[in-house]
Amino acid sequence: MVFPQRTLLAVGLFLLLPAAAFGQDGRVAVAEENLRAAPDGVILASVLQDTELRLGARQGQWREATLEGWIWDASVAVRKRDGHDLAVTPSNGENLRAAPNGAIIARLRQGMLLDEIERSSRWVRVRRTGWIWEPSLRIDAAQPTEGAAAPPVPRTTRDAAVTPRPRPAPVTGYARPARQGVALLAAPDRDTIATLNASAPLEVLARDGNWTRVRMEGWIWTPALAAPADTGAVLKGVTAAALAEDPQRYQGRLIEWSVQFIALEFAEKIRTDFYEGEPFILARGPGDEVGFVYLAVPPDRLEQVRSLTPLQRITVVARVRTPRSALMDAPVLDLLRIP
Repeated sequence: MVFPQRTLLAVGLFLLLPAAAFGQDGRVAVAEENLRAAPDGVILASVLQDTELRLGARQGQWREATLEGWIWDASVAVRKRDGHDLAVTPSNGENLRAAPNGAIIARLRQGMLLDEIERSSRWVRVRRTGWIWEPSLRIDAAQPTEGAAAPPVPRTTRDAAVTPRPRPAPVTGYARPARQGVALLAAPDRDTIATLNASAPLEVLARDGNWTRVRMEGWIWTPALAAPADTGAVLKGVTAAALAEDPQRYQGRLIEWSVQFIALEFAEKIRTDFYEGEPFILARGPGDEVGFVYLAVPPDRLEQVRSLTPLQRITVVARVRTPRSALMDAPVLDLLRIP
């Protein structure tokens, strides 16, 4: 077959095009970077450092990138939309792994559409192409590139890159959770640090895609705070005398005591180691000691304490509120449980 000269010229030019335009491997060079549906578009996933991506077209400093890995099949549902097969269903997203139950390589957001490749037991191998900020990538220098490849951006100097990444402008205002129990996260797709009441006032600081950064203020009952030295271990065999001799050592620590229940009382204003009206146990002990012990009772333990009978011997786990009260010359503890 004889090809026209124009066709041969076109084929020759096609073969001379840089290979990077048709597939190039790269890795994320920063702690994590967003994979987006379009350049500076909706965030689909957070891709972790050293995750390998198949790179395609370039648009400015954005690069088309294909992410591939394994996801737990219970976390996806069939969604035949926009040419894709599946969608991520958990409200907090789901991990993408390098292999079934392997290392985590990305965190996929709820609703992210995926292409199914294969299944293995309860795991699904999936793929998705999106866009990623190219200065955050490390591209194999041995591969041909379109001109000079963007150098890796060190984690400590990412924000000082020659071409700054577009970021949404800070916003101001106030908001409230739309429902009870909304999770407050340390960062997008990170650990839950609190759950919020529907009435909690929030100050809005910034927005990024589907995430809003907020700030809130409040007060916490001081005895509920753990001491800096608290390891969570429950100390046994500690005497009331030991607390009085070394209050700094035991302030805020957890201890287990055997005491004799005397009565359930409610604090008067004069008892400054309690708040006014706070219920507390008057007990004798610990052990065979002849002094008194005061145990503040939380609301969720009040009914249990009401069922105790005078002179009953009980074992308690409590946190030291005051090693030795100046007013009562006795230790004051916060009751946690009666095993």
